[in-house]
Amino acid sequence: MKQIILWFLCLCCGAMPGLAEEKHTLRYRWQAGETVSWDVEHRNRTTTMVAHQTEAVDTYSHSRKDWKVVSVDTDGTGTIENSVPWADMREKTGENPLRTFDSRKEMIPSEGFETVPESLGRTLSRISIDSRGKQVAREDFHTTTIVQQANQAYVCIEFPEEAIPVGYSWSKQYPVYVPQPTGTLRRIEMLQKFTLEKVENGIATISYGTKILTPLSDAATKAQIIDRLYSGTFLFDMARGRAIMLTQKVDETVLGFRGEVSRVKMLIEFQERLIFE
Repeated sequence: MKQIILWFLCLCCGAMPGLAEEKHTLRYRWQAGETVSWDVEHRNRTTTMVAHQTEAVDTYSHSRKDWKVVSVDTDGTGTIENSVPWADMREKTGENPLRTFDSRKEMIPSEGFETVPESLGRTLSRISIDSRGKQVAREDFHTTTIVQQANQAYVCIEFPEEAIPVGYSWSKQYPVYVPQPTGTLRRIEMLQKFTLEKVENGIATISYGTKILTPLSDAATKAQIIDRLYSGTFLFDMARGRAIMLTQKVDETVLGFRGEVSRVKMLIEFQERLIFE
């Protein structure tokens, strides 16, 4: 009789004796010799107002990112070479004409894109990443804008060591360095928070967001890092051990970054999609 009552009470509160909450172990799986590719789109609209004068800059880039797995250690750490075979870029500033460059169609870039071709079709960086997504070592070979986009490590969110249930959250604190008028660099602490939202058909959906931990009263400094305050969604194929899609967005405004009558608004949309070949 007592067992029946216990069973009924557990049923009412949504739990059953002996049934543990399902947990998931998230791990990347690298295979030596393979090349993993993503289709990348990046849109950025920045509107700046200073002393009642407003200027808008719209940029768009579409590219392919290739990760060639050079080797894999016995512990699952992969050494990866990152490259961008091609890029299609556009920029519109105020009332000026639209500037474009598509490396698949043009040999000579237009003004403003002169340095892009030198970073295409070659190794941009060599990164060692363990099975949890932690960067063990990194060497960068180029520093252009397209490289900075291609080198983003968002496809390697660092996973928890332990198996986790749906609804579990974890975070990572890291610094960024912002140039100051004095010529020095100011260290700003940032925090990323991740949550395993659901697991369906072997695909883990992870939401994430970013915030500034360091107290900031200086609007000029904050204006330099609002492009890092992104939030988004990460889809991870647990069986294959790789990211299949990432979306992120920034929608931030800073007032008074250059005097009282000033404002900067930044809207960024970024997406990476795994190319199935």
